[in-house]
Amino acid sequence: MAHNSTTERLLSSNAKWRPSWTTPVTMGQMRQGAAINKPLMIITCMDPRCEPTKFLGSEAGPFATVSNAGGRATADAVRSILVFRSLFVASERVTVAVVQHTDCGVTYFDDQHVKDEVKERTPAEAARADAIEFGTFAAEDLEDTIRKDVQSLKDEKMLEGVDVLGFNFITETGELKLVC
Repeated sequence: MAHNSTTERLLSSNAKWRPSWTTPVTMGQMRQGAAINKPLMIITCMDPRCEPTKFLGSEAGPFATVSNAGGRATADAVRSILVFRSLFVASERVTVAVVQHTDCGVTYFDDQHVKDEVKERTPAEAARADAIEFGTFAAEDLEDTIRKDVQSLKDEKMLEGVDVLGFNFITETGELKLVC
């Protein structure tokens, strides 16, 4: 396997961090309610400024995170929620928090721009690129996009009984604002 500077940086960072690791509860224990009595999943943006452990602190308790471009409620996010919900047999309710943020990269262009760039780099994959919904949106539509994503999860029949909340993380101030 080839090693490069990124590989070395990752392995070195892990070696420095590893002595502070404490063995967590097992998945079996978690499934029965140990350590997590109110399962929480956060769907947020892949932007490194939007790290939930940073903007929520430790008081929010343990939670699962799905990160994607824009923090969108995609089909893959639904798949992850379904798996997450199935893991917690001891809990009656699961909460999902959709957290999108200001100054998001997906607000700097539209879907067609991304498709054009993909097709330029890989012309043989043009049809596949055209079929992808990249989930871009205009910055001024941020809170409407949050509401739409929350509603799409609430409307998903397989997620019946899941509590869904929507938040705007304001990257300029660090504030987490409840939208819906």
